Amino acid sequence: LEVNDVVRVLPGGRLPVDGLVLDGSSSVDESMLTGESVPVSKSKGLVVVGGTLNLDGMLLVHVTGVGKDTALHKIIQTVKEA
Repeated sequence: LEVNDVVRVLPGGRLPVDGLVLDGSSSVDESMLTGESVPVSKSKGLVVVGGTLNLDGMLLVHVTGVGKDTALHKIIQTVKEA
């Protein structure tokens, strides 16, 4: 996947990239990033983060970050440097 690609994420799937929701709606488990156990509602126009879990709806996502350009990678690097 590359920036500006569009990816479909089905219920139960992990978001493979950072992106912007183009279509669909779902609850997303972001606990791996935030520690918050309550899922977050995502729909058109909202940002999603790679590595989080799509729980119950289909999301069509415009890719904004892959690999070293993802929020998760930046968090890992910050922790390593601390």
